[in-house]
Amino acid sequence: MDKLSVEDKSNKSSKKCMRKQKRAQHRLARDMDVEYSDSPTQNIAICNAGLVTGLKREILEQFIGRFVPKYQVFMPPGKSYCFIQFQSTQDAERFYKKIHGLVEVPGQNTVFYLLYLQLIPCMEETLSCALPPGLRLLTDFVTAQEELTFLESINWDDEDVNEESELKHRKVKHFGYKFRYDNNLVDLDNPIAPIPESYQILQNRFEKHGCGNHKFDQLTVNRYLPGQGIPPHIDTHSIFEDPILSLSLGSPCVMDFKKGEEKIAVDLPARSLLIMSDEARYAWSHGICPRHNDNVKTDTGLSTRPRGTRVSFTFRKVHIGACSCKYKEYCDSKREAHAVSHLNDSVAAELENSYVHGVYDEISNHFNETRHKQWPNVAKFIEKLETGGLLLDVGCGNGKYLFGQSDTFRIGCDRSFGLAEICQTRGFQVVLADCLQLPYKSNTFDAALCIAVIHHLSTHERRKKAISEIIRVLRTGGRALIYVWAKEQKRGSEKSTYLKFKSDKIVDEAGMSRETQFHTTSNDVSLPIHENRTEFSHTDVLVPWKRKGGGEFLRYYHVFEDGELENLCFDVPSTGVEDVYYDQGNWCVVLRKS
Repeated sequence: MDKLSVEDKSNKSSKKCMRKQKRAQHRLARDMDVEYSDSPTQNIAICNAGLVTGLKREILEQFIGRFVPKYQVFMPPGKSYCFIQFQSTQDAERFYKKIHGLVEVPGQNTVFYLLYLQLIPCMEETLSCALPPGLRLLTDFVTAQEELTFLESINWDDEDVNEESELKHRKVKHFGYKFRYDNNLVDLDNPIAPIPESYQILQNRFEKHGCGNHKFDQLTVNRYLPGQGIPPHIDTHSIFEDPILSLSLGSPCVMDFKKGEEKIAVDLPARSLLIMSDEARYAWSHGICPRHNDNVKTDTGLSTRPRGTRVSFTFRKVHIGACSCKYKEYCDSKREAHAVSHLNDSVAAELENSYVHGVYDEISNHFNETRHKQWPNVAKFIEKLETGGLLLDVGCGNGKYLFGQSDTFRIGCDRSFGLAEICQTRGFQVVLADCLQLPYKSNTFDAALCIAVIHHLSTHERRKKAISEIIRVLRTGGRALIYVWAKEQKRGSEKSTYLKFKSDKIVDEAGMSRETQFHTTSNDVSLPIHENRTEFSHTDVLVPWKRKGGGEFLRYYHVFEDGELENLCFDVPSTGVEDVYYDQGNWCVVLRKS
């Protein structure tokens, strides 16, 4: 019985080894076009350990040295495997027989699974020593005793570090002005506790080392536990001066800088000061990957270093007015200055054709599958229509407001051929029409709906024209209900439905959306691509739609700020604003024709 048990365990172990090897064969062939060997060679791959798994080069070299005196280790960055080249095939075979699936490696809590290779691939195994232009790193900027004093000065149990400032997991504390992670801005009209006088020693040292000619007035202190990070971002141009300073205390870590395809990993030692100026401040994104270990350079090659708790003191000087930098492509001020509000009518129409009408024709079937339930407040508006009343739904979509009580007459129109066709197959009275030129006689309808339509129009005048058309076709005393997306997707502590359906993959633990991407249209209009299920940082945006079965499309939106829709309606003749309200991320008005 004991013999069978031992054999059974041996068979299970052998099968596990074979599974590990098989997976490694596919991975290595895919990643590096590496060929394995069924017979011993002097080249071995460790299938299940590398820099990504936290394997330290020093530990690995000490471990190999217990069995074989001469060898060379290769540890590719970002991989969960590594390679050993032995001086002879005999050395490699001896190591293989003693280690493969048998010996637990110190600090790894796992055994090594090995694989013979024909050749070890050529690879770049070094970290760049270069820094992005405009970036400086001053090591030992503070002493060990000063570091301890600064760390002890922050009480992380203080009531100021509450749920609003505790970004999912990472804790943060602000001085001078509170940094808002929902829109990457500060509220200049609402200053908070100033930077403590005890930090004046740092201000003096900043001046001594030429770190900008500012008295810094905004400080954000972040605490990063092992495994926490912050997504890639560029600090908003218009609200902060150049430079931005970041003092690293506690644990060292690696910060990743990126501009286009160029990437540079910068190792930030404890007690070092990072000075982001000019191009590094305005054009390169910076972020910290959420992981427990960093790849670092040693005398013999790359290794890993475990992270501890890191605390960063980020000093900024608040800027008033538009940014004057030369990095137009990355600048919020320059992009806002070229916003679509200044487009002429023909360019605006072309923008809407490409990023509204054309998109809805492409996604009409998938859109129809996702739009079924009537919004309660819209349904209540319709229910108030008197018996025999005539309702027009402008931009009716798939017609979800065209069915219901039979004692009223409902007609729809939509600019999308695909959506109008879906309505007709469902038996609704629908025509193909543009909201800017409704094909109906004046003074015809008792009521009108325009739900989630006007925010697709790209200039103030076109939005005003659409409302004027709705008022024109209403009879005197007729009422209209208009819904548009609100820029404010959060009111107090209450999130809109749009934000509640947020995926954790969209905004990571830092609470800040990733670096904003911009898209330039054929007419040279640059628009930010909004990150779905997050707060809006711009009023004119492109919102992605991922179609079922494949394909991503960008829809243009003008999201309305508080009071904007109401003021727009006041500009339309014969229009009385009966009610204004906020409903789940939408600004809504009820109008009456006078």
